[in-house]
Amino acid sequence: MSVDDKYTYPGSGGVLINAAGIHDRHTLDAAMNDVSSIALAKIRDEPVPTRPDFEYLRSIHVRMFGDLLPNIAGKIRDVDVQATGTGIPYCRPDYIDANLLTLFGKLEREDYLTGLDADTFASRLADRWGELSAIHSWRDGNTRSQTVYVAAIAERAGHPIDWDRVDVDELRTARLHAVAGNDRPLAAYLRSHLLDEGRAQTGAVPAPRIASRRADQERRTLRGAGYDAYRLTSSGHEDENRRRELQRRQEPRTSEPPRGRDGIER
Repeated sequence: MSVDDKYTYPGSGGVLINAAGIHDRHTLDAAMNDVSSIALAKIRDEPVPTRPDFEYLRSIHVRMFGDLLPNIAGKIRDVDVQATGTGIPYCRPDYIDANLLTLFGKLEREDYLTGLDADTFASRLADRWGELSAIHSWRDGNTRSQTVYVAAIAERAGHPIDWDRVDVDELRTARLHAVAGNDRPLAAYLRSHLLDEGRAQTGAVPAPRIASRRADQERRTLRGAGYDAYRLTSSGHEDENRRRELQRRQEPRTSEPPRGRDGIER
């Protein structure tokens, strides 16, 4: 978060408008980690859906951030963003819908990557996760929600990821390579972090580490600076009617073809 837009407090340097009234970037990031961790604790105990489609990903984002960030949770991004500190642009808003349709159409036809050996699975997942990262559906919270979604896909496919051994910074670097069109580093990283095939599977979503070590430290030191008064209070975002309402896309479709991979300008 570094650039102000219609979703941020004016002059805040990119602090998203939030239900807790937090105006400090680090405190808000810590709050996002806290509320997403609460949601993750519930999601990880649930079986992976038979059909983990885009609406499942949307529901994850809503459950993680709906109470803290109601203006963006589960809503397709309609502003331009780029990878923090890199200058790498994500998909232009006009092309998000079309690219999501293409990506999740492929996943549907592939039965969400089931029936693959470990090498093929890691390679295919890296390609699909690279596309999803490049699309960057939400204004914020993409990495956290995508990681939970990817964990579910891997669990369902019989190739769970050993998140305890995952280094968040290394994974982010590999994902950025994939966004730029080279998914080989991400494929190699994922392959080296798949659990042994012989391990028993529970059918529940494993717990990915959704916060970096730096964010963990910030959460410990900044929790008292304005966030303690806020608590996750509602599960109403899980209501089916509300999820259906969130499905309505605000951006008009365009017939103009995207430029570069997944609508990203080069």
